[in-house]
Amino acid sequence: MSGETSSSKHEFCYDQSLIDAIPAPIFIQNQKRSFLGANRAFRAFFDINPAFFDLSDFYGSLDIETVARSREIDTMIFAHGGETSFEATIKNSGKPERSVIFHKAPICNDDGEVTGVVTTLFDLTKQRKTELQLRHAQKMEAIGTLAGGIAHDFNNVLTPIVGYAEIMRLMATREGEENIASMQYVSEILAAAKRAKSLVEQILTFSRSREKKALPQYLHPIVKEVLKLIRVTLPVSIEIRQEVDEDCGMVSIDPVQLHQVLLNLCTNSAQAIGERQGRLSIRLAKGDRDSQGREWVELSVTDNGCGIDSELLERVFEPYFTTKEKSQGTGMGLAMVHGIVTRYGGRIELKSEKGKGTAFHLLFPCVMPDTVVTQARDFHVHPTGDEHILVVDDQVAVLKVTSKILETLGYTVTTCSLSREALAVFSCKPNGFDLIITDLTMPSLSGMELCREVKKQRETVPVILCSGYGEKLSEEKLGDAGFSAWFTKPVTLEKLSLIVRTALDESQLTVNATPLSD
Repeated sequence: MSGETSSSKHEFCYDQSLIDAIPAPIFIQNQKRSFLGANRAFRAFFDINPAFFDLSDFYGSLDIETVARSREIDTMIFAHGGETSFEATIKNSGKPERSVIFHKAPICNDDGEVTGVVTTLFDLTKQRKTELQLRHAQKMEAIGTLAGGIAHDFNNVLTPIVGYAEIMRLMATREGEENIASMQYVSEILAAAKRAKSLVEQILTFSRSREKKALPQYLHPIVKEVLKLIRVTLPVSIEIRQEVDEDCGMVSIDPVQLHQVLLNLCTNSAQAIGERQGRLSIRLAKGDRDSQGREWVELSVTDNGCGIDSELLERVFEPYFTTKEKSQGTGMGLAMVHGIVTRYGGRIELKSEKGKGTAFHLLFPCVMPDTVVTQARDFHVHPTGDEHILVVDDQVAVLKVTSKILETLGYTVTTCSLSREALAVFSCKPNGFDLIITDLTMPSLSGMELCREVKKQRETVPVILCSGYGEKLSEEKLGDAGFSAWFTKPVTLEKLSLIVRTALDESQLTVNATPLSD
């Protein structure tokens, strides 16, 4: 559409080729608010033919408040001039919602009279989406921090529950007064505490910003954890089926990343099924040997959803490629899945048919049994001793139960609920303690700082760190701080007895191996 010249001072002319060169969508109105024209970007933005376009069609894509605001500004500009901007949402039928900035400015004739209004639209959809993702990431980070704090406190609560239950079982066994009913009750208490600890670990799995080191492990516990979590998020119209072989072999992988892979695939399947009745199947089994004789573990996620067009199958793992609406997906989920699987030496086989569902087959190289170190344990025999141990923890309940467990194992125990008090007690008699067990997070002086201070007075004293957080500390960081070992709360009697005895024995070997100075 080209502009026309009029002798009237209330009309104006414009160069169509000039406004077409402007990349932002523009449309022009005269004093009667009639639509005069628009540039190429405007026509592309709304997918319209300007020859058959009326401003009412445009305002029809806006809500009532936005239309009223636009007309109010037009009236103000024609009366007083000036420029004004405001943000609005555009909803074109068949297209996703878009956020735009309306910038309105007057067009004046040679006498300075306002003869028209030019409206420029700036598309902020991507910016607003990015801001939303950033806010979501910040919210998840805050939730992660909160989860860590809750886990710390909850593990402190679980510690005496587990500790006293195991003490009851141990004492009853030693005295030969086992009552079947009582032992059954104790076993139920321990089982419930174990489930609670597992729940805390699941929460921490998603709150950790740092990835765990890949270790050989069975996949079925992780698969079952994810299925428990995904069940509460999926509609009841989706049936979840699972076929899990617990003896299919071990895989070397970071469990946090396997959580991410499974959650992403299950979520994709749920979205493919939609609101109708559907089925989501997860299968873990031993895969076939390849031509080189290598064994594989196969993890499959199958749905009977809408499926994927055959011409798109080769592109689904490309970053930013998605078949969903822009508001529903970023196109990074399957790219992330592919990256994680290949990072651990695996591969993905994808099968899908439009209207009949999709199946993702993830194959991981099996870790052979001879590469996994196993240790047989007698759960009824716990290492004991008679050494003197200093236990430091600001939680009195944790302090009492830890002390009681150690005393039950034969050790002499001194307790301190204040880290500076513990440092003072140790300083009075540096050679009077054979081992120190300290909490990580304490007021005044942390477990890390306490360890450094006691090491200055007696370098050979073994120090064990305990923490209510599930986040693992690196071996390098623990070694630099001077710790002999570490564990997370709640700790079982078996594990605590082994850690304490090992630290004491290794310390004694080190002392005996140290040559005497002249």
